[in-house]
Amino acid sequence: MDLIKTRDEEIIRQWAFRQTSPTVLYIASSEGFAGEKLAHFCDEFKVMAPQAQIHKAQDESFAAPAIIIGRHKNIAYQTIPEGRELLLFLEALSAAADYTASSSNEIQKSRIELPANLTVFIAQQCPHCPNIVAQLLLLASENPPLRLTIIDGFLFENQTKELDIHSVPTLILDNKLRWTGQINVVEVIHQCIKRDPSQLSSSSLRQIIESGEAARVAAMMIANGRIFPAFVELLVSERWSVRLGAMVAMEYLADESPDLAAQMIAPLLACFAGLNEQVQGDVVQALAQIKNNEAKGFLAKIASGDYAESVREVATEELESWSSA
Repeated sequence: MDLIKTRDEEIIRQWAFRQTSPTVLYIASSEGFAGEKLAHFCDEFKVMAPQAQIHKAQDESFAAPAIIIGRHKNIAYQTIPEGRELLLFLEALSAAADYTASSSNEIQKSRIELPANLTVFIAQQCPHCPNIVAQLLLLASENPPLRLTIIDGFLFENQTKELDIHSVPTLILDNKLRWTGQINVVEVIHQCIKRDPSQLSSSSLRQIIESGEAARVAAMMIANGRIFPAFVELLVSERWSVRLGAMVAMEYLADESPDLAAQMIAPLLACFAGLNEQVQGDVVQALAQIKNNEAKGFLAKIASGDYAESVREVATEELESWSSA
């Protein structure tokens, strides 16, 4: 049974005929009913628009299943776009393939510096949903730090229930603030901009680090005079690329604000025993950047303690480097 309706098929074919630049979609697949439907949609879409390139998503920017689009790969569709929603979906694909910078309204002029996660729940038959989706798509296209997820409340029923969604459109910012019904996007932009960086989630801080701005994370903590709770999570992450970025931020922090860096000792010591061997070794290196007696004392305990040989060796090497400095 065809998933894309006849009227939508003709819209896609006409759209495809007009395209002059490559169109790219990414599919973050998963098992289950919703995942199968999204994959099926992509298969049918490829038949109707042969020039479209559909790749498997290689990162974990969005929870699967999702169709990821946009020139910044920061827009996720957890819905099968139909009718007016399909037109918006196709416009977003065209804009990503052939982007021309413009600043014609307040949305396009907005500049969101901190990562923000916006999730909008819609229904295909909702007359108000396309309007808010259109504005959010434009906002996401102009702001790489923003991640927009568009969810069909019926297709993803479990998420709808978990988040207690009772009407559409409902928009949620960072799992905290929410708007329902007639949504003022300018107000949403204001909330995205004025947020307290110390309250950023680990995923938001990770976005900054993985974009090559680890020093910026350290600078934000210095400006706020405190260690962000989510930063500790990144430093002990089992994912190497995340730890590496956090260690770079830690080095910057230790150089620029030693007293603030020392505040990392207690939370790192509290979780050290439960970390795996590789993470422990990296945490030892992070602690070694904090040049005070408390950090030195702990490194000494690790060097002579009941830890993996590789971890003891790292601690010993760091202590020796202190002695020769």
